[in-house]
Amino acid sequence: MRTEKQIVDQTNELARKLYAIRGYTAREGYRFDQATHPHEVEAWEGACAAQLMLTNTDPADALANIED
Repeated sequence: MRTEKQIVDQTNELARKLYAIRGYTAREGYRFDQATHPHEVEAWEGACAAQLMLTNTDPADALANIED
C-alpha cells in the first residue's frame, strides 16, 4: 500500500512525463499539484486521471490528507 506522499510524488512524476511529451521541461522536484500555468495544470490533471483510471486512487484525496 502506498502512502499519501508516495501517491502525490508518483502523480507528480507522471505529470512531469506528460509535460515532457508536449516538449516542455520542468526542474526535478517541481510540484505540478501547485501549478498555475495552463500546460502544467493540464499535465497534473492528466496524471490524476491516469491514477484514477489505473489505480482507483484520487491524488486530490491524498493531497487533502497530507495538508490536514
